[in-house]
Amino acid sequence: MASTYEGKEYTVYRGLNGTITATPAKIPTLGPHDVLIKITHTGVCFTDREFFRLGAPLALGHEGVGEVVAVGSAVTSLKVGDRAGGGFHRASCGHCRYCLSGRDIYCNDRVIFGEADYNNGTFGDYYVGRETYVHRIPEALSSEAAAPLQCAGATVYSALVSTVRSSDRVGVMGIGGLGHLAIQFAAKLGAEVVVFSTSKDKEAEAREFGASEFILVGEVDSIKAPIDHLIVSGNAYPDWEK
Repeated sequence: MASTYEGKEYTVYRGLNGTITATPAKIPTLGPHDVLIKITHTGVCFTDREFFRLGAPLALGHEGVGEVVAVGSAVTSLKVGDRAGGGFHRASCGHCRYCLSGRDIYCNDRVIFGEADYNNGTFGDYYVGRETYVHRIPEALSSEAAAPLQCAGATVYSALVSTVRSSDRVGVMGIGGLGHLAIQFAAKLGAEVVVFSTSKDKEAEAREFGASEFILVGEVDSIKAPIDHLIVSGNAYPDWEK
């Protein structure tokens, strides 16, 4: 399978000289556990914006979904024709104390977007992922909905699922992409969700996603009861003095 694509030239997009620039790349030889995905959909994460702003010349994009078109010789969980996604966390050693305890994001040999693998992004035609770091997309989930779950969704979900109990009150501040997902995840975990926002016009949207309480940032004294956890999902910390 891999020989059909090996060495094929395709396009990735980098932030060069202040512009998003199409540049050529070549599909590498797939390792035994590698999966080649033909990208059909990708999310745009704030991290992409920051690397672009800083002028990092890496291939952008890390929330990709598409069709598996080739697999390495040892891949067992995916096959050609499956829909799969991935992009941010790309590899780890698999045997250190972090990997063995489900905390592989802390592995000293991890590979994540922006730290290594600079020619492999989901803003492009193809993406090469490790079998254990890409995910089959369920039939019921559209590719456009699945793409942002590969980073934004994983980020807020991992923060919530490791700390939140169904009896907790969870605050969410920053009702953008991450915030939208945080509200839904927290509500589905059974928590009571309190949204903090600077915009009154976001209340209906927040409640539709599962919030049971909506507080304007300047009116925090109106909160019904203390919260147990606060998810700050904006692109900057708020001024805690206000």
